[in-house]
Amino acid sequence: MGWLTALNAQWIEQNSGTTENLNDVFCITADTVVVVGDNGTILRTTNGGTQWNTISCPTTEHLKRVKFADAQTGYIAGERGTLLKTTDAGQTWQSLNTGYNTYFTAISCVTADTVYIGGFDELILKTTDGGLTWVTEHTGGWNFIKDIQMINDTLGYAVRDKPDGKVLKKDSATNQWHEIGNIESDFSAIHMLNANEGFILSGLDILKTIDGGNNFISIYIESDFPCAEDIYATDMDHIWVAGYVCLTSNNNNPGHIAKYILNNDPNTNYIEQREIAETNGFELLHAISFYNNVGYVVGAGTIYKNTTGQNYFPGGGNVVEIAKEMFAISPNPAKNQVFINLKDDSNQYPAQYRIVDLEGKELTPFTALQTGKAIDVSRLTNGIYLIQVQNQGQIYNQKLLIQK
Repeated sequence: MGWLTALNAQWIEQNSGTTENLNDVFCITADTVVVVGDNGTILRTTNGGTQWNTISCPTTEHLKRVKFADAQTGYIAGERGTLLKTTDAGQTWQSLNTGYNTYFTAISCVTADTVYIGGFDELILKTTDGGLTWVTEHTGGWNFIKDIQMINDTLGYAVRDKPDGKVLKKDSATNQWHEIGNIESDFSAIHMLNANEGFILSGLDILKTIDGGNNFISIYIESDFPCAEDIYATDMDHIWVAGYVCLTSNNNNPGHIAKYILNNDPNTNYIEQREIAETNGFELLHAISFYNNVGYVVGAGTIYKNTTGQNYFPGGGNVVEIAKEMFAISPNPAKNQVFINLKDDSNQYPAQYRIVDLEGKELTPFTALQTGKAIDVSRLTNGIYLIQVQNQGQIYNQKLLIQK
């Protein structure tokens, strides 16, 4: 698997213990997190990702979405009518029967008992008794409901995918779902901050609204994210997006995590700063979730964690290149010494290096890099570390494995 590099915010790869495709993540707290994926995969940590435990699942269907109403009650939606519920913070799960054998792809919890789910045939179901009974609120067409977010029991938003992708809204005036915005796209995710303000994500751009979807302002991000999958908004000026870049047809598509700072004018679409973390090689990233200052991203068998915080975004806004294209470490794995060799024209400029652990703790300070000179790592114990090379105003990261 690839691993992420970033100039200012550090996403650290976790040991997920699985190779299954992971589709969604939900933070109950910063330390207690639930992840779901293909073939009935449910992972859970209670120590911030130090250890991920595989949870027994009553199905082997692909699981698409996980949401919690409170610290104890949560729901999982999946393929072929799969709907699961927990009342013990994700330790055990039981199957619910909605009466549908369709593909469920979206969940929103108003309370522990009032829950909305969406799926194929533009289906939206609602329960008010914790999943014992369900009523059909909306259906029609051949599209998937890709995401749904209820503000309360009478107000909510949903998006459907292509063809004919649209934004839907339910409001108290009609108590029915109807199309809004007169915009068509391949929508994938929603993050509304309140009844009127929030963002809708498509593969090409982010749509911003400040008036409950009556109007949308397009924020173009296709050059960063041809395949944007999920969005998390800290506020109306700070946005995280996870997805991947469709570069080739041979699955060599790197994953991207981006942080955008918008200008504070609600009526414009100007991106003031951007920062992108990119994986080395094939890595489809599907979902992102935060709890206060701790965030998690999941994708193709991998989980990444960021402890630097939602609001942490120092100046610079540079896009970081893939580290292995900038410098090489040899030998790797290493025992007592390593060499760092810059590639291409990077050696024309002064460079510095340092070594940090996977928590970001500095083990050696930045030191002038001399190509061909051995670097002493004899004091490092067995494990994985990061070598950071600073060159031309950017910092590049690459893993170093110590095996003695």
